[in-house]
Amino acid sequence: MPAASGRRIARIGHDELNILFTCAGRRVALLEAFRRTMREMDLTGDLIAADMNAGSAALHVADAREVVPPAGTVHYIPSLLDICVRRRVGLLIPLTDLDLRSLSRHREKFAAVGCEVMIGSADTILLCRDKTRTCDFLQRIGLPSIRTLTLEQFRANPFFPCFVKPIRGSASIGTGVIHSEVELRAHVATFGDLMLVQDYVPGSEYTLDIFRTRAGRVLSVVPRQRLLIRSGEVEKGVTVHDSELIQAGVLLGEKLDDIWGVINAQCRRPAGSQARFFEVNPRFGGGAPLAIAAGANLPRYVLEERLGREVTARLGQFTPNLLMLRYDQAVFTEVPSPEELPGFDTPTIR
Repeated sequence: MPAASGRRIARIGHDELNILFTCAGRRVALLEAFRRTMREMDLTGDLIAADMNAGSAALHVADAREVVPPAGTVHYIPSLLDICVRRRVGLLIPLTDLDLRSLSRHREKFAAVGCEVMIGSADTILLCRDKTRTCDFLQRIGLPSIRTLTLEQFRANPFFPCFVKPIRGSASIGTGVIHSEVELRAHVATFGDLMLVQDYVPGSEYTLDIFRTRAGRVLSVVPRQRLLIRSGEVEKGVTVHDSELIQAGVLLGEKLDDIWGVINAQCRRPAGSQARFFEVNPRFGGGAPLAIAAGANLPRYVLEERLGREVTARLGQFTPNLLMLRYDQAVFTEVPSPEELPGFDTPTIR
């Protein structure tokens, strides 16, 4: 199969593929969706979950598990490369923002051992991760966005209420609505001053699950309204067949250079107004199982693209008004050394 962007990807059998998911955490539903899809496609191969935490639920539902150093440390990428060689991994899929930049910088190293990473170039990933660049990108391609200022710019002409977020944040950590200078000082004291300040725009909030081929074609966009959010992930949501949002997703996906696979974008629509975008994440979103359940089989599209097959996605083909109500489900597994689990000495509180 020809490599993307001239990179060498080792040949793999079209009926066998081992997949490595990094920062797997709690993404049990997504792994199960990949497992179902592989069965439907008559593919064999292992689903391998990697995380720095041996207590991560996804590790214990995968076919194989790997505990790795924290993302961002010098040993992280060598550890993943070792896994790819030992387990003959043909596809790596990152599941959080934590390792996107390091994976994008080293994707050639993975290609050299026969593993393709579902990611874009370092410049494209930085555009998505740095919210100031994201805002500039959205304005450049003509999508309505939410006014975004650096903390320094904001302090020259403050306004309240406002919405603050870290410049390179993740999982909604450090975000919040601020109503006064006193609240802002307390927030900065807690989370640091590498913050962006945005207009507070109330209204309906949506995530768009977008699939883009290596050739730059957007073949699937599923808008889903976020009804209840917990720890940055949607807990209750519903799919909406909205032509404005679908066309915005096509435009956004096509304008992101040198990236392939699943992207999710977020926007907010004030009553009676256009949707205004504020976030682009080059990975599976936490609520992607809703889009999959609605008929947009994102795992299948990723696998078809990786294997060089025709991608079966069709724009606009999904079930609208499908409601997702998520709840906690337990994973049970015996562990030989409980004292090695995070939280053993002091409980972890989120």
